[in-house]
Parts: sequence; C-alpha cells; structure tokens
Amino acid sequence: MNFEYIFPILKGVLLNPFVIGTAIVIILYCNFMGYVARYRKKPPKPKKKVVADAAPAPKTEGKEAENSREPEEE
Repeated sequence: MNFEYIFPILKGVLLNPFVIGTAIVIILYCNFMGYVARYRKKPPKPKKKVVADAAPAPKTEGKEAENSREPEEE
C-alpha cells in the first residue's frame, strides 16, 4: 500500500463527525475520572472555641459609693 491510497481513507475517517465527537467524549470522560480518583476533601478547619464572656463583675457602686461618701452629720 502506498501513502497515496492510505491518506484519503485516513482523512475521511479522522474528519468524520462521529469520530471527532467520540474522541471528545472519551477525553472528557478520562479527565473527569482522573479528577475523581485524585480528589481529596479539604480537612475541616478547626473551629475556634467561643469563650463566653465572663459574667460581668457585680457592680459595687453601693459599697464604693458608701466608702467614698462623706459621713453625714446629724
């Protein structure tokens, strides 16, 4: 067989829309399967423990106010 006889046949086969479509589908399928095989879930981020604000210190206005006041003269 001579290249002159093979070339038109190869050209006809490779330019056939069914061959082109099949090649595209196979390439996309292989890429997707490779992605699935290599896929790794990202490790979950450690949650920061929310420290509840400490209960506000009891107001000592009464005691401080009593101490800071001058004694009343009767």
